[in-house]
Amino acid sequence: MAHDITVHLIRHEKTKANTERKYIGWTDEPILKKVEAKIDLQPGIVYGSDLRRCRETSQCYFPNAEFIASRNLRELHFGDFEMCTYEQLQHKGIYRAWIDDPTNHPIPNGETFFQFKQRVLKGFREIVNEKKEYTLIVHGGVIRLLLAVYGGKAQSFQQTVANHRTIYTLGWNTIEELIGGARCTLYSEAHITVNENMQKK
Repeated sequence: MAHDITVHLIRHEKTKANTERKYIGWTDEPILKKVEAKIDLQPGIVYGSDLRRCRETSQCYFPNAEFIASRNLRELHFGDFEMCTYEQLQHKGIYRAWIDDPTNHPIPNGETFFQFKQRVLKGFREIVNEKKEYTLIVHGGVIRLLLAVYGGKAQSFQQTVANHRTIYTLGWNTIEELIGGARCTLYSEAHITVNENMQKK
């Protein structure tokens, strides 16, 4: 059976904070390098977070596509943990509690997991609402959440992974399945090849 809806989820290119293994949520860092990617996808429209790193990644990967930004697709607001590393936080009790159970232990001055989930799902459903193919460039936490909710197998947010330079593709047989909250019936992952010569310019 053909799939009425196909969604391609792509994480933005790395920023300086990513390489330093810091929690980066709403801090608006640029990507480290402008790159040229070899991708079979050629969307006319790319949807994504309104933060700079997603917009810049879209310009690199899909230079001819229109980029439509949504604030609802931002990464989790990390509050007091923003721009900190695990090493800096590991001895704090509130951090350990959040790591073990993010749904019941909110980040001080940040978003609760429930707020994050409601925001992201609202943004996703506002975009993905008819029979067609979608490409989204978003954040690691956003992809992990969507995989936990819609991925082909049942898994928690903590069990999901969202790597850079990977396309996560989800498909549903009908729009009704997606609207009803069903898990995808098509799932695949594909590596994105980057033109390294472009990086050196």
